[in-house]
Amino acid sequence: MELTCNRPYAFYFLLLLIPAIVVYIVQYRKIISLKKHSFYEEHLRRFPLMLTARAFFWTLAYTMLVFAYSGISWGTYLEGVQKNGSAVSFVFDISYSMNARDSIGKLSRLEAAGKYASTLLSHIPQSSISVVLAKGDGITVVPLTEDRAAVESLLDTLSPSLMSATGTSLGKGIRAALKSFPENSGAANAIWLFTDGDETDGLLEGALGECMKKGIPVCIVGFGSEKESTVTAGDGHTLVSTALRSEKMRKMCADVMARNASQVQDIFVTYVDSFEAGSALPLLTFISNASNNSDGSYITYQMKPVERYQLFLILAIVFFSLGFVIVEVDTKRIAEKVHIKLAASIVCPLLFLSCSSDFLAGKNILYGTWNCYQRKYNSAVALFLQTSLNAAQSEDVLLEQYALYDLATVYLMQNENEAASFRFLRLSTDSPENIQFCSFYNLGIIAYRGGKYEEAAHYFKNALKIDGSNVNAKINFELSSQKIEKNVKAQGSGILEVAENEQFSAMEEAIFQIIRQQDREQWKNSESEEYSSSGMDY
Repeated sequence: MELTCNRPYAFYFLLLLIPAIVVYIVQYRKIISLKKHSFYEEHLRRFPLMLTARAFFWTLAYTMLVFAYSGISWGTYLEGVQKNGSAVSFVFDISYSMNARDSIGKLSRLEAAGKYASTLLSHIPQSSISVVLAKGDGITVVPLTEDRAAVESLLDTLSPSLMSATGTSLGKGIRAALKSFPENSGAANAIWLFTDGDETDGLLEGALGECMKKGIPVCIVGFGSEKESTVTAGDGHTLVSTALRSEKMRKMCADVMARNASQVQDIFVTYVDSFEAGSALPLLTFISNASNNSDGSYITYQMKPVERYQLFLILAIVFFSLGFVIVEVDTKRIAEKVHIKLAASIVCPLLFLSCSSDFLAGKNILYGTWNCYQRKYNSAVALFLQTSLNAAQSEDVLLEQYALYDLATVYLMQNENEAASFRFLRLSTDSPENIQFCSFYNLGIIAYRGGKYEEAAHYFKNALKIDGSNVNAKINFELSSQKIEKNVKAQGSGILEVAENEQFSAMEEAIFQIIRQQDREQWKNSESEEYSSSGMDY
């Protein structure tokens, strides 16, 4: 679990505790000196302890506020992001090992990389391009542009002499490519790395992990032969041996994918050999998916850190309140009166507690709900499904109904409407009314989304039979009924005129106003229990 902090400088505010502690020590000594007088001894008997407790809890409260402001976060969740268009960053390894002439046609690795990239350019005419050179450092030499001529001119002049930095840092090149994409970019981004796999600092694997977390796929294209070749180093005299490190790069890509596959979907890090037939297919697949949609959009997923400032704010409020409460409590007298009761209240439940099947089932439902809240839908589905099967075997009908409803709700949150409908329809008519209401309501939502307005109206009507005061069900029932009327008129008279559409829009608005007004008057004139609905409002 990775712990991050957005504003680490906030911890300097903790230094303000030093003068506060000094003031506390001065006040504490004054009170101790007063206790030496018999007149004040009884009145100030508890005051030093109270002052110490208040200082302790308020110090904790201030510390929690600092932690909240610092932006501490741990854990991650997936966030879907809609992309429009595509952008590719070409990262070229221009270290001296790329001068080895062991590519097809006796070309150097760098020359082969330039020709390979030039061929790729002709297959992505709608994409924006940036070029990054990686050697001992990573530098963006061509910012994101649609000018193919600028990129082509650079491909013909690739050489180790373009950078003076020594060594090979492919990881820094990847990070420079990440920076070449604008923040909050609306394009589907990708990075293509052209290299022989030799690196001197070992930063590549970490940079690939960062790309996956940001939802950016990376494809490494290998150049050269796996047989050792001799090239001249940067000093112009030393001869060094170099070869294509294909196995090393394949293993690195597999390790990165294995660590992040459970958290990031549809984002890949892969390696291909340039001399293999069809090696460009993995590179172009992502670009074609981003551009072949009818509306030019593409959905990708990014890992976002879970901010925890709410937790620290709650702790700060709790500790601050305890600082007030503690001074009103005579802990010594209370302890003398209730220590026996407290011990009994702790020990007695433990004597009768057992890991019964109901307890384990309740724990599974609780864990499944928590996983659903954290967007770990696969884990939630597994827990609810297991609970449903166990309840069916033990013939616990009520528990099975709750587990089925929770399972259907998770499927609905994942937009798996068929699976959700199947579970909702399996619910018994003897199940609790709140489950029946929410099941009919959600079935109506699913039917409405699928354009089955008659079914939607039927389900919303059944939901209203259970809870006739639910405003959302009333509105959705009216919307479904209006859709049915529109479809009937459309079948009878062909295409609706604009005036008719406007009339129906005005009628929908009038119906909403009437429903809202009636519900307001009902709530004002009658004292009824507040309704609650876990159903999704369409």
